[in-house]
Amino acid sequence: MSEAMTQDRVSLPLGFDIPEGWVPVEPSSVGAEGAVFVAVHSVPDGEFTPNITLSVGQRPDQARITEIADEAVERLGRSMAALEVVQRKVIGTGAAPGVTQMLRVRTGEGQELVQTQVQLTVPGASPADRLILQIACTAAPETARRLGDDFRRFVASVHVRRDFTADEGEDS
Repeated sequence: MSEAMTQDRVSLPLGFDIPEGWVPVEPSSVGAEGAVFVAVHSVPDGEFTPNITLSVGQRPDQARITEIADEAVERLGRSMAALEVVQRKVIGTGAAPGVTQMLRVRTGEGQELVQTQVQLTVPGASPADRLILQIACTAAPETARRLGDDFRRFVASVHVRRDFTADEGEDS
């Protein structure tokens, strides 16, 4: 599979609402250098720290959104002991398609996690200017069920801001 999505950060004036209980952190502080936004949720000692990540990449090729979702699964699978796609659904419109998928993963240390991924298309002025937003929430299975509504609210709030000026920040 091709990995045509550029790994460089893409400047895009995004707005979103951070759910209560989630704390923004510097992506590099949690090993998410490719992300433009990361938030973590507090958990009892010893448990996996739930996180939400948001990445933006340019995708100038003609890959379908399902192929892009397959690539995301493949990338994650390289760093996990086991990975299963539990559910996948195509969303959006023909001009701005998306995919949601739920993955069950096991780390090399044997920890069971659930990752919910959303891939969204942001059409550009030309097909070569297309951007893909990749939003993911990773947590232990029981915690993932409890925090699912937070993640859905976060995803629903993500939007390209129209009122952006050069000196403004990227969150709303």
